[in-house]
Amino acid sequence: MSRAATFTMVRRSLWRSERFARLHGDRERLLYLYLLTCAHITSCGVYRLPDGYACADLGWKLDDYVAARDRVKAVGLIQHDPETEEIAIDRYLHACPPANPKHAQGVRNMIYGIESDKLREAAEEAFAEVWTAAPAEGGSRLTQTGYFNGRDR
Repeated sequence: MSRAATFTMVRRSLWRSERFARLHGDRERLLYLYLLTCAHITSCGVYRLPDGYACADLGWKLDDYVAARDRVKAVGLIQHDPETEEIAIDRYLHACPPANPKHAQGVRNMIYGIESDKLREAAEEAFAEVWTAAPAEGGSRLTQTGYFNGRDR
């Protein structure tokens, strides 16, 4: 899981999200945006992030970071496994599905590398939801995304 994603799509609908709105303040919102866009994120949306790395990146004290992370987790925007120090962005693959078979294989390989059983199983399930059989000859993978088939509206 060492290969970070080069970019991440952030949906404009985030600002209307019920879960995002339940965050108590700017610090929690900033943390979620950091977790979604930091240099550590991978194409499967699950990555290892020791507390010290996040604190250094954000310039925060550990207690402040942990409190904000716990709140972001409590509203269902992330999952966190303290044993493996991994973060999983909820519904990441629904927002950023693989674009082609080669990309899908790379995402699948990253999922295999997730240490946390709980987070790996959740990522495998999400991958199965967004990556279905290859499109018909000349078809587009775009039509198989959650947005186009009505799951993410």
